[in-house]
Amino acid sequence: TKISFATGVYFQHPDFTIVGASPLNRSLRDERSTHAILGVTRYLSDDVKASVETYYKDQTNLIVRQDRTTREYRNAGRGYAYGVAVSLVKRFVDRVYGQVTYSWSWSRRNDGDGTAWYNSDFNQPHMFNILVGYQVNDEVSLSAKWKYATGRPADSYVVHSNVFNDAGFLRYSKEITGNNARRLPDFHTLNVRVDYRKQLGRVALVTFLDLLNAYGHLNVNEDRFLERTGEVEEKGFKLLPTIGVKLDL
Repeated sequence: TKISFATGVYFQHPDFTIVGASPLNRSLRDERSTHAILGVTRYLSDDVKASVETYYKDQTNLIVRQDRTTREYRNAGRGYAYGVAVSLVKRFVDRVYGQVTYSWSWSRRNDGDGTAWYNSDFNQPHMFNILVGYQVNDEVSLSAKWKYATGRPADSYVVHSNVFNDAGFLRYSKEITGNNARRLPDFHTLNVRVDYRKQLGRVALVTFLDLLNAYGHLNVNEDRFLERTGEVEEKGFKLLPTIGVKLDL
């Protein structure tokens, strides 16, 4: 059984695209984050390890946009994040390996403009992964991974119709009512992979087939408002097959 603790203060430079957006942005300071992490690890057997880790982050000097109509930024933002992660790992023994992980987290931001705290872009409270692999023989291996995550935060809004008051030229608009106040649909996917390895002397030729999102669920990474119809178009990916060959020296 092992108990570990770590803490530190970290700084991040302003992004060059932000610095170059306006001469006033050249005086931006580094963002600052203070971390504290506490973890416990225990070997349940020679090939199975369990761990629990909890953390807290306090963030200051976050770079935020003054408003949506300007390119000027300032170090007025604050934020925090905390959570816990649990994992169970089985090392590769007797042709089988696997891993199960679950994490719960919470992350909030405040832009220092008098408005309320809101969910950060990375606020996805629940994440779960399960990975299983099997070595059929010296040449063929199979693996599968199922992933689930709470949907990403997105702005809430109301839709206004016929904004030009012209029945012959219908257009719609959306009025944002909350910063990251709603969520996109939850994310889940099943990835399956088959590897065939052929040893040719000191060189191995590996051919693989990788199916991302094998059951074709639409994982939405953005929804786009259509001004002409007032509808929302969901953007994302479904099944994504990949076939490849690589050399291992």
